[in-house]
Amino acid sequence: MVILFVAVNCATKKQFISKPTKSLVNPDSELLEVNAVAYHINDSITTSYLEIKNENLIYKRPDTTFAFYADLKISYKLLAEPNSKKIIDSSSYYLIDRANETVEIKSIISKFSLKAKNNANYYLDIQVYDLNKKIKYNKGLNIYKKNNFTEQNFLITHNNSISFKTNFLKDETVVVKFSNPSITQITVNCFFKEFGPALPPFSTKVPDEFKYKPDSIFKMDLSTNQFQLTMPRYGFLHITPNPNFTEGLTLYTYDKTFPGVSNSDEMINCTRYLMSKAEFDSCKASTDKKAAIDNFWITIAGSKERARELLKKYYGRVKEANKYYTSYTQGWKTDRGMIFIIFGTPTNIYKSSKTEIWVYGPENSPNSTRFVFNKTPNPFSDNDYILERSQFFKDPYYTAVDYWREGRVYINNGK
Repeated sequence: MVILFVAVNCATKKQFISKPTKSLVNPDSELLEVNAVAYHINDSITTSYLEIKNENLIYKRPDTTFAFYADLKISYKLLAEPNSKKIIDSSSYYLIDRANETVEIKSIISKFSLKAKNNANYYLDIQVYDLNKKIKYNKGLNIYKKNNFTEQNFLITHNNSISFKTNFLKDETVVVKFSNPSITQITVNCFFKEFGPALPPFSTKVPDEFKYKPDSIFKMDLSTNQFQLTMPRYGFLHITPNPNFTEGLTLYTYDKTFPGVSNSDEMINCTRYLMSKAEFDSCKASTDKKAAIDNFWITIAGSKERARELLKKYYGRVKEANKYYTSYTQGWKTDRGMIFIIFGTPTNIYKSSKTEIWVYGPENSPNSTRFVFNKTPNPFSDNDYILERSQFFKDPYYTAVDYWREGRVYINNGK
């Protein structure tokens, strides 16, 4: 069964076109932001909630009235694994959003039910087709139903709405719902560790091992099918319904500007990939950090105008990295985040259930660079990938960094 939260009668003749205001943070992005969460209702049904940001949708007006419409087709297939030909469940439906002459940036929400039995894992392949723009977007989601303790057995709500994120502000209150009647107590493990940026792709240094050792622990007895938590000042909370398992739900405290960059100190931290140690230490020790990071960008750009362009591009990539690669730490600190910030969008990406391969440059060319990221088990996140490091990455990495330090945005040129 498909339930639409936003729907109107379908329009036919389309003559006039309107778009929402472009993002000020990343105005060059034409990607459609699609978010999805899964919530297990029982041992055979899972509900998938879908959020579509309308920022890059095309709205058309069918006649001379004031109404504009976005026209979408949503298709989904539940597979045994990514790229599998075995389809467990599938369907499609249409989603129409009505707007006035001025289209406001907002989220379009819908949901649909999946026939997904317990004791198995699946892959949900979602396609969002903008019928006005005639462009198709894909969204993939792993569905875990091998036990009753994964995060998909919980549904996060914030301000009485479904939350498609797991990061919140300090002192914000979230409500977590669950449908499994056997959950009568939860353990909340509190972690306050800060993580550093990813090591260079050619580094031979072994990163510090993160041990599952909470800084504090508390338990909650549950008499209803939901509970409420207040977010800490920083760090994250890991909620487990069974103390014998580490699987569960993780909630993070980030600044209000996340996934964007909040202040000069964070700007300095995010720019570590371009800085020498002496430059980084000097900026961190400065009494006027804003002036320090501004001077760094003006120095490498050669002028304030070019520095502004570099800032917009670089921190735009930081924001995108935080959106898509955040795991138990901010996305810009991860291996994929580092490569994305420095090199930009890959020419091609190949994904499997355990691996992502990013290719920069023409396929099968000796000048191409291939980064292999392997998914690693992580009790806090389903989005943790580790790069296979190699000394062969030293030259392309420094080439890309030098582009930035010469005042140019590095974009893949097949190098």
